[in-house]
Amino acid sequence: MNILIVFIFGILGGWSRYEINTYLPKVGNFPLATLLINLVGCYLFTFLIKNYLMQKNIHEKLILGLGTGFIGAFTTFSSFMLDSDNLLVAGHYGQLTLYVILSIFGGLGAAILGMYHGNRLVGGKHD
Repeated sequence: MNILIVFIFGILGGWSRYEINTYLPKVGNFPLATLLINLVGCYLFTFLIKNYLMQKNIHEKLILGLGTGFIGAFTTFSSFMLDSDNLLVAGHYGQLTLYVILSIFGGLGAAILGMYHGNRLVGGKHD
């Protein structure tokens, strides 16, 4: 049953990534769509899965489907590597450096922000 859940949610996550990648405007050779998708995925995973849904005791099958299935297919390391390789081969070293730095440190920042927001929401703390 778990395989079916991951499969169904994975289709939705991959489809969402495809649609966003198709409709976001291109910015020269810079892989903006992949960067934004991966940053949003880092945030969503820590906010939604690691904090909110687990703290609220949501059924583990839904957490599996959303976390491993949807977000796992929505974000993708292979696209990050392909985009990085394309920039490297094309000789766009400045864009490659910016992309890698934004992906790594932006992903960490998005994950930290997701943890913070998730903890605040679950803890019921409001400013």
